Amino acid sequence: MKISTRGHYAVQALVDMALNSGGAPTPLSVIAERQELSQNYLEQLFVKLRKAGLVRSVRGPGGGYLLDRPQELITIGDIFSAVEETLIITDCADKASAGSGQPCARASECRTQTLWARLCQHFNELLFAITLDDVAQGRIDLPATTATGKHAL
Repeated sequence: MKISTRGHYAVQALVDMALNSGGAPTPLSVIAERQELSQNYLEQLFVKLRKAGLVRSVRGPGGGYLLDRPQELITIGDIFSAVEETLIITDCADKASAGSGQPCARASECRTQTLWARLCQHFNELLFAITLDDVAQGRIDLPATTATGKHAL
């Protein structure tokens, strides 16, 4: 599983806004320069982020983008969903192989399908539990594991 530049850049840009905007509109050119990202690519992402209600645009002199909700109410999952980032570990984890809408031909005898589906579900639940504010403030608390890999109680 690999997070695409679409998801990575969208999170990076919104974290930049959360840290640096001070409530004022931020031009994409400023975010692009600070984060060393393509402004053209950011423009494409921000169309999707705006449609999802995560940011709003302000026109005119001093214009740019603002978060459309408090950063405490925007999750990383919201951002990924807005830019159509999918976090599927394997095709069968999505309960359909390769987007065909049909279950994997081996689903009835596959011992690992539930593992992949549960990992994907857990990862997505985690993304919807972490807010933009958590990332901006460096408060990313993940469940602790023991040396054996088991979750600590």
